[in-house]
Amino acid sequence: MPLNAITYRVRPGHEDELTEVFAPHNFTRVDSPVIKDSSGETVGMLLGTGLFVRGDNLVRVIHHDGVSADRIARHMSVQNGVHEAERAILPYLAEPRDTETPEGFRRHFHRSFMTVLEQHSPDERPAAGTVALRYPLRRGAGAELAATRATANLRAKLLLSSEHPSIVRTALFLHEDTLVRVVQYDGHPYDVVSYLTERCFGTKSETWLEPYLLDASRPAHPDAYLALVHEQAMLSIAHMSVLGVD
Repeated sequence: MPLNAITYRVRPGHEDELTEVFAPHNFTRVDSPVIKDSSGETVGMLLGTGLFVRGDNLVRVIHHDGVSADRIARHMSVQNGVHEAERAILPYLAEPRDTETPEGFRRHFHRSFMTVLEQHSPDERPAAGTVALRYPLRRGAGAELAATRATANLRAKLLLSSEHPSIVRTALFLHEDTLVRVVQYDGHPYDVVSYLTERCFGTKSETWLEPYLLDASRPAHPDAYLALVHEQAMLSIAHMSVLGVD
């Protein structure tokens, strides 16, 4: 059950307002997670979404059962709640866009779609939550990274392990100069910290990214690595799931 993501620019400093837009008492969820084609046949399902913000980046992570991006875009483009939220966030966008019509929404969705650089999702377990980390890139590194890792769904270097059974999937997404690591878990958020410390600091699973990062120096101590993770963590402003997890 793979993950995908879209991202777009927002004006920094409006985390509280964006959180309020997508709060359960304001946001109208999709009328159905089941995605159908024009003849009414079921072609896929949305399993959950997570929304994250840090600085001028807002990222929506989409968990689904393998349906195409075009099918997801078409399904979301006719949801009243989606269009209500799009109108509500207009004052906080850094770049204007037309998403009022289904056609405009689909164009924006595809422009904002993030490339999957790697993904590891070996089973169908639901996730209790999602953590997203934004890695600052040096100028021009996004294009270089896209050129060298152009094939989607490459074998993940950050693999799951039996030592961390609550971690259910990982993915790495890129769009222009925005690089985001996503980790889903079915235990406690602290499990993600332990997993990343062991895999990234301990076994150096992300050293291949260093040439592209704004600061390529590696932390010399686990505590320094934990401080770095805290700096990279995006604020979770919404988590919705059809699997009964909120």
